[in-house]
Amino acid sequence: MLSVILIWLYVIVTTYLIGYGFINIMLAFSKRGRATQKGSEKAYRFHSHTGYIMSGVLISTVYAQIWSIFDKVELNCHIFLMFFACIFGVVYRDKMSEELRMLLRIIRSYKSRILYLVVFFLMAYGTSNGIMHYDSDLYHAQAIRWIEEYGVVKGLGNLHVRLAYNSAAFPLSALFSMKFLQLDRSYHVMAGFFALVLAWECVELKSIIRRGNIIISDFARLAAIYYLFGIFDEMVAPASDYFVATLVFYIVIKWLDLYVRREHSYVPYIFLTFLSVYATTIKLVAAPLMLVASIPIYRLLNNRTKHKLQVFYASILGALTIAVPFFVRNVIISGWLIYPATVIDLFNVPWKIPKGVAEYDALEIKTFGRGFSDVPNHAHMSFPEWFPKWFSELSSFNKMVIILDILAILIYVLLSVHYILIDSKERTVGDKKITEKIFDINMRSMLRTGDFFAIGGTMITCFLFWMASAPLIRYGIVFALLTAVVILGRVVILLINKFDKRKKEVFFKSFTAIVLLWLAFKGVNLVAEAEKRFNPDYLLKQQDYGVYEVKPYEVNGVTFYYPSEGDRVGYEPFPSSPENLSGKLQFIGGNPKDGFVKIK
Repeated sequence: MLSVILIWLYVIVTTYLIGYGFINIMLAFSKRGRATQKGSEKAYRFHSHTGYIMSGVLISTVYAQIWSIFDKVELNCHIFLMFFACIFGVVYRDKMSEELRMLLRIIRSYKSRILYLVVFFLMAYGTSNGIMHYDSDLYHAQAIRWIEEYGVVKGLGNLHVRLAYNSAAFPLSALFSMKFLQLDRSYHVMAGFFALVLAWECVELKSIIRRGNIIISDFARLAAIYYLFGIFDEMVAPASDYFVATLVFYIVIKWLDLYVRREHSYVPYIFLTFLSVYATTIKLVAAPLMLVASIPIYRLLNNRTKHKLQVFYASILGALTIAVPFFVRNVIISGWLIYPATVIDLFNVPWKIPKGVAEYDALEIKTFGRGFSDVPNHAHMSFPEWFPKWFSELSSFNKMVIILDILAILIYVLLSVHYILIDSKERTVGDKKITEKIFDINMRSMLRTGDFFAIGGTMITCFLFWMASAPLIRYGIVFALLTAVVILGRVVILLINKFDKRKKEVFFKSFTAIVLLWLAFKGVNLVAEAEKRFNPDYLLKQQDYGVYEVKPYEVNGVTFYYPSEGDRVGYEPFPSSPENLSGKLQFIGGNPKDGFVKIK
């Protein structure tokens, strides 16, 4: 736990400084992007300290990916990272000090500061030990170690196809594994760090008591808290599922907060677009979330000016900067732009994973996600054939969530039809005719409706994309939860607004009491489960990857390892593969750094 805390403090300082610099550069370039209030113009101010951290994490990830293309991610990588962090710290020291003092005034109460610290130490403990994800010992650990030892390697997917499942989470994990310190293990703290940032964002739920009313982002925060309780004993593993789910929750919560504030500036939406592109590079299941880009695109191109066009093109360049290193790593590792998708076939490199292998791998992922293991017999089942079995094997809670999703989609469709047929028609107010449009965001009266349809439609698209690809519940529970809470939460708030003052007060008190009881119940269960696996050793050091018995084999005179039983090897036996590949694999050059090709 202590090791996790020390690494997190280093991560917080470096990412905050880098993120602060990035956001301020972005604001300086977008200085004409104004938040308009009552006809006057007011320069947009960035409101989120966790936003600075997540911006820094994004930049650090892109940086680590680019570095890995040319060299291994180790000490030299950190030296340059700290150099840039220090530069930003010096340049923005006065402004940053002012904002940090403002932050302390905001959380000036002793109880608030204690709450944030309790969350910090609680998440650090959860990250220090727990259940190591099966896939982490199967290939996550090895993927991270390859980045630590060599950077990106040509045809690495030929050694193990799972190593071709490139994720931006792995270079980030390698960056902050502290392997370069030559300690007794490679630390894996960044999945827990993403959970920490989300947990800090969820602490804002306490404002519900001060506000005296419920806002739609409260429902998203409750869903996120439920998810965090669920992964508390698993976030010790560097699984990309946890990275992307916590990041998606964070993005949607921030989006809903903008919705509540009726934010008119395009600047924060550009930031969320960058984060959604980042989420996609972690796991492709998040790709539909990039629909958030429709908001800044509309605002920049509607009544466009020369400056707005400059911001638009700069935003495209920023998104490409985030995405391109991910795609380059894909091609180097597998020969495919997006492995295992073979629709886009642009490269004919010697180390390319055979098309048939990639296609079978894609079918296996989809089949497994639907709850089957026999690919030849179940890969091409229709929806009515696979859905009943898939649904029957869900837990009771997850069944309820899917049912709520179906209900939410129906309500969304009905509201859309109602709006198109009735609300969007011209209506007369005095001598003026007003045409209400869903995305006429310049009309303050319609901003709330437009944002609801935008975010609701995005969540439904994410949910349907997950269901159509590989609907394993751990891949897409975030979309299932958010689709329900965003759409049904909106309906609940509309119903509450129809209550009289007394009924509103009764509902609010009842809701608050239920939430507090639920949090207490989940908290007691969490402590009880943590007590069962308590190990005092983990108060100092983080739990290591799993250890497995392995056997050696050779490729071009270099010793590799494979498991004596099963298919997992963990981190330490390196390099390794799930099976003996003697006579099936060879180096492109004279050593592993040169890459791998299959022997035909």
